[in-house]
Amino acid sequence: MPRVASHEVVTPTRMSPDERYVLADALYEAVGEVFETDKATATRLMIEPKSQLTRILLSKDEQGRVVGLFALHFFERRLRGRPVTILRVQSGTLRAYRGRSANMSWVLREVLRYALARPGRALYGMGLMIHPSSYLFVARYAEVYWPKPDEVVPPEILGFMIELADEFGMRAADPRQPLVRASTLKTRETEAERNYWRQCDKPAARFYVAMNPAYAERRGLLVLGRLSVPILAKVAARFAREKADLALEGALATAQRLPLGARLLGLPAVRKRLRGAALFAGLDEAGLDALAAGAEVLSLPTATYLFREGDLGEDLYLVAHGAVCVMKASPEGEVMIDQLGVGAVFGEIAMLTGGRRSASIRTAIPSTLVRIRRVALRALMAENPRVDAAIWGAFAARIIDDHVRASGGAPELGRADRMAWIQRGRHEDLAPGAGSRAEGDALLAVLSGAVLVARGGAEASAQAPVVLEADAHLRLRAETAARVVHIPPPAAP
Repeated sequence: MPRVASHEVVTPTRMSPDERYVLADALYEAVGEVFETDKATATRLMIEPKSQLTRILLSKDEQGRVVGLFALHFFERRLRGRPVTILRVQSGTLRAYRGRSANMSWVLREVLRYALARPGRALYGMGLMIHPSSYLFVARYAEVYWPKPDEVVPPEILGFMIELADEFGMRAADPRQPLVRASTLKTRETEAERNYWRQCDKPAARFYVAMNPAYAERRGLLVLGRLSVPILAKVAARFAREKADLALEGALATAQRLPLGARLLGLPAVRKRLRGAALFAGLDEAGLDALAAGAEVLSLPTATYLFREGDLGEDLYLVAHGAVCVMKASPEGEVMIDQLGVGAVFGEIAMLTGGRRSASIRTAIPSTLVRIRRVALRALMAENPRVDAAIWGAFAARIIDDHVRASGGAPELGRADRMAWIQRGRHEDLAPGAGSRAEGDALLAVLSGAVLVARGGAEASAQAPVVLEADAHLRLRAETAARVVHIPPPAAP
């Protein structure tokens, strides 16, 4: 598994021209995999920004290759008659190494050192957030910042931000949003990643996308935060608490695998996470206990595979904290087709069918997951119709969406529209020998059991899971107990 093996701090102004040239090459090799940009732009922004002080933290792998960076640029200005320092930041880390470096601790030390050395100078952090994840980071740690959800930016602050943006040559990109500015960088991401952020349930992510819906078109949201020694001390305290919580999560997950730890720690830890999931929110205490008895908490670092496509498996997983990537093999190699956040469940296909995994799953960031055993979940589904319907619905959405994407059907629909379309489907349980027909349906999906498929005088047996293109001649007859979903024609997006 790749890891950050070392860190190095550099100050470009203290380097020779040859050393800066080598640094530019190393940075661009890493930055070019994270952002769409050119070497000249990357060098100007990160190594030659005309700041009074620039400090760069380089993250390196075991071969000494730069795999991530965090650059701090301190610009000393006089604005509105008072001396101020504007701190600007650029950061980027290769996907496989995210969540594994000491960036935050280093940033806090550097900014605190600067602020303590200049007690009479106002300090602001300003950034052009070109991706929702960057704004989410600010919202998580900053105490006083603008803009933020459910608050109007004070007129004097808005004017200050616009003045700063003009001072730094950030061109306005949207006349309706003066804080949306053109960017010379664009984060590389897949369609699945964009869909994840557009549907993310975190308030800060929703706010960012609402303010800057065209962020994928080289547009950023200007954000300004007030920095001071007391504010930085609070951020440091929160960061320390989070590190302690993560360490405790890992300790609990390790202890749970031990006989005594499983008895003492397993049930409370699992119950806590199950209670926070929408899927199980309606369960009574007895139901939670029964489900938790057959489950365990997993605390995993970034880029850890839970299972791979084709593996045998029958457990269901719940994302309690963090996010996971859904990966599929392709002629170009493994590609991400989806990203699942807090509250999402996965693994339901193998759990319901007892078959092999239809995709690989790996953590996108440090994540806490709950693994639920098939026996416990099937017993709960038999007793609780709501949970039963939710699990089958997730299963249907997964296999039907895979079929639609693979076949190229409904190309006008994005993922959110496809999910809304699939959720309009009607589920039908068939007893052995019972028949079903497509009446105005676009697709028929057989979720469980075996059926005889008849069309145009030809017959063939089909074993679930399978998705069939429907027409007026399609007929099904159940050879065993079966579950079928009727999907209507898609509505306009």
